[in-house]
Amino acid sequence: MTRPSDAMLVGLLIGLMGGNWSEASCLAQESNIERRVKGEPKPAEPAPEPEPGPAGDRKAAPRPRTPASPRKKPVPATEPAPPPAAPPAEAPPKPLDILVTVNVSQADILVGEKVVGVARRDQPLKLQLLPGVVRISATSEHYLPFSQEVEIIPETKRLDIALDYDVGALLARYENPRTTNLVTAEEWEALVETANRHIEAGDLRIEYRALGLLGQGQLALRIGDTASAIPRLLEATRLVPASSIANYALGLACLAANQPAEATTAFQRAIAANPVLPMAHYGLGLALLRRGQSREAIASLERAEALGYAPPELPLQLARALVAQRAYGAAIERLRPLMLSPSVEVLVTLGDAYAGQKKTDMAREAYETALQRNPSSPLPHARLGEMLFRAKKYKEARPHLQQAVELDPDGQQVNTTELRTLLQKAAGKKK
Repeated sequence: MTRPSDAMLVGLLIGLMGGNWSEASCLAQESNIERRVKGEPKPAEPAPEPEPGPAGDRKAAPRPRTPASPRKKPVPATEPAPPPAAPPAEAPPKPLDILVTVNVSQADILVGEKVVGVARRDQPLKLQLLPGVVRISATSEHYLPFSQEVEIIPETKRLDIALDYDVGALLARYENPRTTNLVTAEEWEALVETANRHIEAGDLRIEYRALGLLGQGQLALRIGDTASAIPRLLEATRLVPASSIANYALGLACLAANQPAEATTAFQRAIAANPVLPMAHYGLGLALLRRGQSREAIASLERAEALGYAPPELPLQLARALVAQRAYGAAIERLRPLMLSPSVEVLVTLGDAYAGQKKTDMAREAYETALQRNPSSPLPHARLGEMLFRAKKYKEARPHLQQAVELDPDGQQVNTTELRTLLQKAAGKKK
């Protein structure tokens, strides 16, 4: 049985414990409210310690489990991304139709190193070329080769190729005694065309001007237009005084115009520029012969022969000079190779040689044969008239003298003044 004092003690103890609890609880609540206001976290309450069991039933405390790492979801295998698509390929360029024209009769056309066809002056060559840079070449006989890189663009419709004539080769052939007479009018025209094209392009070098004048003079001389040839060739020699070819051509023009004094000067200048130009020595011989300087003429003609220039007329010209020097036998020997098919001039010179030897009958036969060959030539008439006049056969001489004067009134081939004098004298004679 509990004692009253013990009961009171127990009640007091419970009351004290109860009051303390309430105060502690109030403080705890107040502390939680303050923390919420301040935003501080609520302190964790300590976990209650486990009560120890009986010694016999005590087991080892289980090891704390390590939380398993969360399983990674398997990533499905993916194929490698394909490379970016290439841009659509451009269509290959189409070849362009190109017309190739040339300034020559015909020329081989090359693209790169390959011959692709022939172009003609009046027939262009049609090519198909891809756009871009390409090397076009052209070759033609007697012309300098052409080669140039050109850019082909869609606007390109034609290529005009202008070849330069091989001037050096032309002049070399003209200076060569074996080929000088083979140079054609077409070649001189090509020389003029080349010179004019350079001049029109702004190339004002005097060489091109002189070449153009030389070609023009040669063309005029070929058709006998000495009035046009002489001033052009004279200007060419003024531009290039040391040109043997220009001076030689001028000498020929002066000879054709029956100006032997001017021709002599031109040929001498040509020889000074080129002492071994045989045609200039030959021309000088002709000019001297016309001026009556037969001795000097023989020396020039023989010099031309020694240098390798032997035109068909050379024996005849030497024979004429020899007759003038009264070397009649030497003249006949020079003419002998020409007697298989003698010209009027050969027969007249042969008659002169026989007349010099006082072989009148043989001389008359030669003159009359020449007259049969060409009745319109004044030379046979003049020689027969002179021979008959000296033989005092005036009646026979008069018609020949008259005919010679009528056939050559300007005295281009015969001495018309002297023939007229003889005709007047013969007219007063009865025989």
